[in-house]
Amino acid sequence: MEPPPRGAGRRPAGPTRREIVRGVRRELELAGLEAPRVEAERLVAAALGLSRSELGVSGGERVDPAGAASVARAVSRRLEGQPLQHIEGTVDFRRVRLVSDGRALIPRPETEQLIDLVAAWHRDRGAPVDALDIGVGSGAISIALLDEEIASRVVGLDVSEEALDLARANARRAGVDGLELRACAPDMWSALAPGEAFDLIISNPPYVTTDELADLDPALREHEPRVALDGGQDGLDVIRTVVSGAAARLRDGGALFLEIGMSQGAAVLALLQAEPSLTDGRVGVDLAGRPRFASAQKGASP
Repeated sequence: MEPPPRGAGRRPAGPTRREIVRGVRRELELAGLEAPRVEAERLVAAALGLSRSELGVSGGERVDPAGAASVARAVSRRLEGQPLQHIEGTVDFRRVRLVSDGRALIPRPETEQLIDLVAAWHRDRGAPVDALDIGVGSGAISIALLDEEIASRVVGLDVSEEALDLARANARRAGVDGLELRACAPDMWSALAPGEAFDLIISNPPYVTTDELADLDPALREHEPRVALDGGQDGLDVIRTVVSGAAARLRDGGALFLEIGMSQGAAVLALLQAEPSLTDGRVGVDLAGRPRFASAQKGASP
């Protein structure tokens, strides 16, 4: 009897990591997703518990059935419209890595630019400040302020207990001290003690108009909290409340910084200029040149 051919009876080897990435990329391209190559690499890396750089240098390694099943589940979630960051489970913001899930908005690059503006304002002050973060969400802004020693203490307010839980977990993960989290009502100022004041008030409030919600990307509309998106009929409901109460809670020389919608620059500037105790109202643009930030200060510059 002739011996069986070499390799007979063995299970066929699984696909390589590189082959898996190519297959996922094709699926994402067919689904019409933007940046399918980058997304494919991120999905496969997350599913296999790797970084993208580790995936890149180990593309020839074989993927076992359990790993292939994990990739398939991740791809299925993405094709169902779940945000990539929720599938990965984390998102990088400034110098920290945060847990990202449906309890709060996914931190975005524009909000990192907001921290840049605050850091530029802070350079003339010398010492870390007391800050109030209205709509703390994932904790991204508060944690960045503490991590970069812009603030020594931050009070973070949010109407969502789930968001506060996420911010608390992210602060522990980042290893920062000085974050005090408080639940608040829609009139957020009632969460503060009489006379409590700050050097800095910062907010990335909900600023999408109610009508615009229906036109948002489904990944955003269906998987991120509506309360963090819906700013009312003109998108300014929360912004009005913040601006109207900020001066009473700012120390002299303190500043207010806001992230705003790209069509809201003129309206928000008018709100700032209507407050007699706020000066130097201005609107700044993001890297794409769109109005995205507003700021003012109380009294003269420090």
